[in-house]
Amino acid sequence: MNVNTGELVRLQEQERKRLVCGEFEPIPAELRGAAEKKLAGSDRAFVSQSSGGKLSKWARQERKKKRKSAQESRRRNRILP
Repeated sequence: MNVNTGELVRLQEQERKRLVCGEFEPIPAELRGAAEKKLAGSDRAFVSQSSGGKLSKWARQERKKKRKSAQESRRRNRILP
């Protein structure tokens, strides 16, 4: 799932290795059922970023983690006069 856009994609094994390191994050095992339900047999679906669903909450937490780590990295790399 791309946590920034809400795009949920079913990946084959060879695609998974190529795309997971980029913009797509693997869905945790406890949310696989919700992801399968959202996909409903198709290969691509979009998850609302503002709904209160399980996938939306997980994506929000992941965005928050990325934002916090980016802030920490900028803080560490700041050049002091």
